[in-house]
Amino acid sequence: MPTACSPAIRVYRRRASARFDALRESLALGDFRPVVPPDAIAEWECADDRGTRVRAWTGTVLVEASDEARADGFDARHRAAFPSDGEIPDGGAPPERVRSIAGSDESGKGELERTLAVAAIVIPVEREAEALARGVRDSKCCSDAEIVDLSRWLTANFAHELQMCAATERDAALRAAGGNETRLLAGMHAACLHALFARSPFALARVDRFAPRRPVAAAFPLAIIDECVRGERHVACAAASILATFGARHVPCTAWHCGTLRG
Repeated sequence: MPTACSPAIRVYRRRASARFDALRESLALGDFRPVVPPDAIAEWECADDRGTRVRAWTGTVLVEASDEARADGFDARHRAAFPSDGEIPDGGAPPERVRSIAGSDESGKGELERTLAVAAIVIPVEREAEALARGVRDSKCCSDAEIVDLSRWLTANFAHELQMCAATERDAALRAAGGNETRLLAGMHAACLHALFARSPFALARVDRFAPRRPVAAAFPLAIIDECVRGERHVACAAASILATFGARHVPCTAWHCGTLRG
């Protein structure tokens, strides 16, 4: 699946009630259908034929629509069905518009003879089309020259972080993680996201799903972590895959390294 610009995203959270029964009823009366099973992030999920996707869990609803007009139309039709934040049943405060999205990805997973690298980057939604025009996509589809060129452009333009573990240190790192590479990777993803969030806060991060129980979300509770299948179809994940591949191939690493790549 090719990399594409993000949909319009709205986040409804910190509601007075954690339940959204009235919203589910409102959506069912329209043309939304349940998605079974729901995505791993959600307690329930539904979608319509116009590309609007609704995922809900305790206290939070994430709405993705094909464009801003449809996202605003969803809010106009359904906000009254949300729990109110006050005494008047008005559906509560307006949703948060997601204006930038972080992504993280790794390089060297399962290859013990290579450096293991994890990168995270945050890209404003308004600049995703520019990134696509520059050629940002899944690093597996890029030549080495493109990896180098795109990494220079990404590091010069967007907040980012990199964590690496040299091949000579991977056995020790795995032992420290209880012999579990998933646990090691989750910790590296979370470390990158923590460092990135401290410099450039974000509400939503996309991470390629590499384990069923969402370990990155458990390790990084400061933002919504969407651990998604084929994460590189999202611009920020694709950009992170490029930086991670660049780090694993071209950044000197004698042991552990965590920091910011320079363009």
